[in-house]
Amino acid sequence: MQRILCATRAAVSKVAPKLIIALSVGLAAPQASATDQQVALGEAAYAEDCASCHRTPARFMRRYLDMPLPERAATLDRFLPDHYVPDAERRAAIIAWLMTYRSR
Repeated sequence: MQRILCATRAAVSKVAPKLIIALSVGLAAPQASATDQQVALGEAAYAEDCASCHRTPARFMRRYLDMPLPERAATLDRFLPDHYVPDAERRAAIIAWLMTYRSR
């Protein structure tokens, strides 16, 4: 019985982080295919809310570019509420625009 418990704990500790990411992507991330209107709203919101400190997203987006798109969106969605974008709809629009960012 002790071996089963140890094996179960080991399996859960390996799978739990991936499961948490998968669940957070499904529950918290903005939809994967944003509309052109949402991307345009996100660009405008970025200009209003972010550009005074981050003229372009080039510098801070470098850390996210190697992430798979769903993980990138979920990570940004967790970060931005505490970084001056508490409104979920505005945040989703900014993330939709940032998801179109490809430059390094």
